Amino acid sequence: MASEAAVADLLLALAVIIVVAKLFEELISWKGYPPVLGDILAGIVLGPSILDILTPNIVEELDLLKWIGIISLLFLAGMETKFTEFMRSLHHSFWIAFGGILSSFFMGYAAGFLLGYPQPTCLFLGAVLTATSVGLTVKVLSDIGAIAHPIASSILGAAVLDDVGGLIVLGLTVAMVSSGGARIEDLLVTAGVAIAFYVFLILALHRSSAGIWRWLTRLGHLQDTIISILFAITLIVAWASVKVNLSLVVGAYAVGLAFSEVRGARAVIERFSLIPNIFSSIFFVLSAAMIDIKPYLTHLEYLVPIIVIVVVAIASKIIGCGLAAKLSGLSIAESLFTGVGMIPRAEVALVITSLGLAYGVLSDEVVAGVIILIYVTSILTPILLTRLWRIVSGRKG
Repeated sequence: MASEAAVADLLLALAVIIVVAKLFEELISWKGYPPVLGDILAGIVLGPSILDILTPNIVEELDLLKWIGIISLLFLAGMETKFTEFMRSLHHSFWIAFGGILSSFFMGYAAGFLLGYPQPTCLFLGAVLTATSVGLTVKVLSDIGAIAHPIASSILGAAVLDDVGGLIVLGLTVAMVSSGGARIEDLLVTAGVAIAFYVFLILALHRSSAGIWRWLTRLGHLQDTIISILFAITLIVAWASVKVNLSLVVGAYAVGLAFSEVRGARAVIERFSLIPNIFSSIFFVLSAAMIDIKPYLTHLEYLVPIIVIVVVAIASKIIGCGLAAKLSGLSIAESLFTGVGMIPRAEVALVITSLGLAYGVLSDEVVAGVIILIYVTSILTPILLTRLWRIVSGRKG
């Protein structure tokens, strides 16, 4: 059990995170950009890269709050998306995810080949670049008022399918690199279970959502009771998603999506929104504060590989997802917006990188490239999406 003094220190750190994040959000918003960019900059400033106030121990101790933040954000995003809109855009989502995975893997492999890396390194580099971090994109879409637009449904649907596709790519990569290997049948079964779970989950929850909602309204006279139980269901589904090798944020989004068309959805959105508004800031601050960027900037010999990895990672999603979106019927502006929405990389990329290190196939310069990539896409995505949204939505400014 943590001592009261240790808890007090964490509370102080939490207060600093919230205050600094909100001040940066205000500054960024004043400049016309989405607040999430302020959270990321706050994490860089408070983390080991600059002030070193948020030590690795503090980041680890606050890890649960961080995940509560992203789970609540994805649940809210699902509530605001609308189930019928999501299903209507599912064919767009499939091709967007497929195009992004294909282009990212092969362009990543080609980049490794051009840099002179051995085949196992090229394979893992391709696998690393397939992973999309949907949390940042969701926050940006929410900040700029695009979360209810049909294009958001296409992006979020693609992110869900991207999770399954990335699972297959990673499994194949590990099978080719490891000595023992793995059977393609096993990988297909794993992916099939994940897809079946997700499809069943969304359809079953949506079909029963009205009945569950009526039961909740009879059970609780207080609206907060209903919202609390809904969020508890979200946590359970997030847990179950991890058990079938999907991301927990995918499960959280599914619950919100399933209940997005119940009669009281708008009231839930309005009352629940305060939770992700506070805790999602903590998620992005801590995510940006996880890594010390300084050591990777002091090795000039890393410069060329870092630039190549970052450029290829960004270009592969814009080309692959954007081209697929255009071929599926979206406009040029919407296709570009979609491609940019799929470029962020974060936790999954780090997990695959760690796995590559464990197999001894990734060098320090590749790790440096992935670290810099996470920071670059975290900062670049909000800026680009904000400007592109003005074109997509037909706004001036």
